[in-house]
Amino acid sequence: MNHQAIANSVARLDMFRADVQMGVFAKQLVTATFRELFRFEYPETKWMNGGLIPISTSINEGATEYSFTEMEHTGRAKIVSDCATDIPLADIGGRNNLRRIKTLAVGVTYCRQDIRTARMQGTFDIASEKAASAREAMDRTLDDLIRSGDPAAGLEGVVDHPGIIVNPAITGNWQNPATTGAQIVADVRAAINSIINQSSGVEVPNTVVMDTASFTLISTAVHLPGASDRTILSFLREAFPRIQRWESEPGMATVSATGGPSMLVYRNDQTRLRAVFPMMMQAVPPEQKGLSFVLNFETRFGGVMMTKPRSMLRLDGI
Repeated sequence: MNHQAIANSVARLDMFRADVQMGVFAKQLVTATFRELFRFEYPETKWMNGGLIPISTSINEGATEYSFTEMEHTGRAKIVSDCATDIPLADIGGRNNLRRIKTLAVGVTYCRQDIRTARMQGTFDIASEKAASAREAMDRTLDDLIRSGDPAAGLEGVVDHPGIIVNPAITGNWQNPATTGAQIVADVRAAINSIINQSSGVEVPNTVVMDTASFTLISTAVHLPGASDRTILSFLREAFPRIQRWESEPGMATVSATGGPSMLVYRNDQTRLRAVFPMMMQAVPPEQKGLSFVLNFETRFGGVMMTKPRSMLRLDGI
């Protein structure tokens, strides 16, 4: 008798009832389970992993606030007579900026029976999996905070940092079928050139980040004048060789002033911006409460420090 015939004969026995517990157990006798564990996958936390912004851990973890000083030079020379006494003076000026530091925490719990059951199954370690879940929860929260901040908590993010340039897209609504590739190129060109022109060439951006749908659009073959089979992204890469990274980030889909998609153009350089972490995620010693265990984790985060906010432009309405 082949395997299918055996399975069919078992299903016809009186003891086999799919609607009762005994039936469920009997069914397990003819069900094979892979020993491999399959995990859900989530979008990459690109802000938190340091790919889109430098991460700074130089602040002492005991600090409750941190500050940084901005310095500027003022004054100009002028043409004077050989025996002049009215020589103009150069000087320095500056200001001190104070920022808050907040604690983020997340915890997991499991009991002794959870450990025994997981050990019986033999596919995963319950403590390690729970810790990985806590790491995922912490990283996703911090990813959102680096991108968008939390004004109520006094934490500044990238897209809403005071002083950055915010412009509306000339064309807008890239997803509209009537929007041409040339119009999208014009929007991106205007954003990149705006930073360069407004800073008199001091700030030259090297990174562009946009929402996933917009990035997918420009990465697909879209008609451009004289090149019907060329993607917008390939054209932009050649037109702006100083842009080293063109990236998609799902969270950019809702960060504009109206809650729609935006694009960021900026200089990814730690002298311009950084995410401040006095303390990266650490585990607190586990607590046992009866037959259960509680494992907590904490992080100290100081928001985004942007010393040159005019090195970033947010383009709304794409």
